[in-house]
Amino acid sequence: MDSQLKRGILNICILQLLKEDRYGYDLIKIMQKFFPDTEESTLYAILRRLNQEGMTEVYYSDISNGPTRKYYKLTVEGEKKLNDYMLEWKNIENIFREIGER
Repeated sequence: MDSQLKRGILNICILQLLKEDRYGYDLIKIMQKFFPDTEESTLYAILRRLNQEGMTEVYYSDISNGPTRKYYKLTVEGEKKLNDYMLEWKNIENIFREIGER
């Protein structure tokens, strides 16, 4: 898959998964199930960038009998961005459908 296309798809998928609060390792395992050739470092870089852009917030939670986990959650801005991405995706699907019918 083209690297720029993949990066865009990874962004959309991560934002979609963050509709529920998730800790980093959980998110990475889910993403690697669908994108097995994607490095953890790539996914953590995307998470860091999304946080810097205000799309996500981070908080920490103690787990009984375990280490403190860093959780990611979608912000209102992140929800708006995800909705924008989904509308763009539907438009692209419609374009492909129309082109295929010609």
